[in-house]
Amino acid sequence: MKLPLLALCAAALALGGCGTHARTAQDVRLERDATWLVLPLVNRTSTPQAGLRAQAITEAVLARHGAARVESYRDDSGDGVLFEASSPESRQAMRDWVAARQGRYVVSGVVHEWRYKTGVDGEPAVGVMLEIRDPAGQLLYTGTAARAGWARQSLSETGQRVIDKLVAPVLD
Repeated sequence: MKLPLLALCAAALALGGCGTHARTAQDVRLERDATWLVLPLVNRTSTPQAGLRAQAITEAVLARHGAARVESYRDDSGDGVLFEASSPESRQAMRDWVAARQGRYVVSGVVHEWRYKTGVDGEPAVGVMLEIRDPAGQLLYTGTAARAGWARQSLSETGQRVIDKLVAPVLD
């Protein structure tokens, strides 16, 4: 009797460990028909270009949830590849880019984790904070989410699930 109960508890813990844990602002609905400007996410990980990867996924997830016009900031100078939105020069260039656009929403954020865990299975682990502001800088929405995937999942798939969990509440 105790063995099946112990096995059930262990299975519940194992499944719970792979869920997406999200904290978001409540009751925020934003316009799908507006122009959405997506900036590179600041990379606070040891994984090169994690912020740029998260930016690309955010752009796709916004479109999938019905955002009509999505524009992404691209740094063609090559400086942003190393610093990924964290250098003062990169941040000023992004502010200038936003000011030159007619966007309604500006999406930015921070990647806290973007890696495969060490060990036999090497599960993907992703942690992201997104914020949506108006062009003047007024915070409209903020959310943070994290997920550890299964051994056979890709890092991109796990990142997409995390970002989807953050975007869905404002567009669905």
